[in-house]
Amino acid sequence: MGAGSREDHYMQDAAEAYIVWLLQKLAQKYNVALTNDAEDKKTIFNIYCYDREIESTFRKSIYKENIDAVIDDFFVNLITKYPNRKFDFVDVEKEFRDKKLKGDFIMQFENGSYISFSLKNYKKGFDRIQLCSGTWHSFLNNFLFKAVGVGTFKDPFTGQVFQGCDYEYRDNLVERLGYSSLTYVYNFFDDVNETIKSVYTYGERANYWSNISTQWKSDCKSYGLEAANKVIDALNVIDNNKVKERIIKMAGLTYDEEILLVGKGKYLCSLFNKKYVDMLKRVNSKECRVEYATKRKSVVFNLKDDSGIIVPIEVPFTLQKNGAWYLPKKKYSGTEYHKKEKISLYHGQRRPKKSKEISTSTNTYLPLKKAGIC
Repeated sequence: MGAGSREDHYMQDAAEAYIVWLLQKLAQKYNVALTNDAEDKKTIFNIYCYDREIESTFRKSIYKENIDAVIDDFFVNLITKYPNRKFDFVDVEKEFRDKKLKGDFIMQFENGSYISFSLKNYKKGFDRIQLCSGTWHSFLNNFLFKAVGVGTFKDPFTGQVFQGCDYEYRDNLVERLGYSSLTYVYNFFDDVNETIKSVYTYGERANYWSNISTQWKSDCKSYGLEAANKVIDALNVIDNNKVKERIIKMAGLTYDEEILLVGKGKYLCSLFNKKYVDMLKRVNSKECRVEYATKRKSVVFNLKDDSGIIVPIEVPFTLQKNGAWYLPKKKYSGTEYHKKEKISLYHGQRRPKKSKEISTSTNTYLPLKKAGIC
């Protein structure tokens, strides 16, 4: 994660603490709060921003502006939907991530039940939203194995937890499951992973971004195209219902958690948006099926029923720099000390520690506008 993206991550996490504070404050104002702890939640938010030196930046940010624009209307819709109820708002982002859940905060009622919300705060609106991300390996692993944690999966025969990077163990399980034809796909992923580490993490020429930026873009395209085609071969071997279930989960189109999208002065919540609710019903019906094909270096999954395509879900295959080269927006001459790397770096120089995180990459895109939801 580069300097810019790291701050962006902090801002989004700050926005989660911010919305919890504001909602709790509104709950107290309307006398529906179980606990009068809005000031405590304000303190948590302030400390988070202070510790990361983003107090001033967040105050002027689009992330704060997005929440401020919709918070009152969102809260009024909540108390209209749940009249005569008392509740608190609780930040659960860290706790739920450890449980492989996507919720960022919950609305907790007096009887202990709760509604989980996954908050998505977008600078440019939510016509096309980004959801699940991972590596090429994790993308395919998740069709065959149950994920336990980041990069770890459960052996379906013994229940033992194994690392996805343990290629020998994985290949043995793939064969025992009857998917030996997928080995060549996994081996391609393994080879690409080793190649990009050799070239970009440890290669002498890649010590400066300017030396290899063109090659990087070319590799992203060519490796991505080949990966997308090989993934189609793999999916053709896997039961279609299993593919459908995984894609629905990747896109967050289940009933596990509610989604709250904010951006450009608007919001969309799955609790209130009828078109979104209808889409969920169609996607989770027995009539729903999935068809897939490549589109350049992406695989597009069309969830459809007898009435036609419900929603297309796009998964591009590429490479991820993960901030491997030090490229702050403001250029400088000479060297600059990097706190995390604990060395001085020229602008565009490779970061020795961070470059070890260079990897293959997938994302999941849900085009809500194209699906007629917003």
